[in-house]
Amino acid sequence: MFTFLLLLIVLIGVVMTISILMQNPKGGGLSSAFGGAGGGVGSMLGVRHASDILAKTTWGLAIAFTILIFAVNMFFLPTEGTQDSIIQRQASDAPISPMQKQEQMQQQAQPADQQQTPPPADAPAN
Repeated sequence: MFTFLLLLIVLIGVVMTISILMQNPKGGGLSSAFGGAGGGVGSMLGVRHASDILAKTTWGLAIAFTILIFAVNMFFLPTEGTQDSIIQRQASDAPISPMQKQEQMQQQAQPADQQQTPPPADAPAN
């Protein structure tokens, strides 16, 4: 069912694109190329009726397109129990504060023989 609706959405999108491109804008358009002296939509129905039909077709296809997209989103896409991305998993496995990150970077920058270990907490201070 999901595949059928997805194919229907793609088909409606292609037909809607063709319908939009065939409409007659103020400067001409593809409808003038198809409605020339050889015949076509413009000569068959008249220019006014052809633009009305194309406009209504575009609106109908746009409404159907929107309804189908919402239906697929509501009924076929998972809403709960989605898997986390790799970045989210790594962040939850090892959360680190900016201060800890800075300390790690400073320790890595010091040579190995110069790294100082803090004195134990129970040792007396001098």
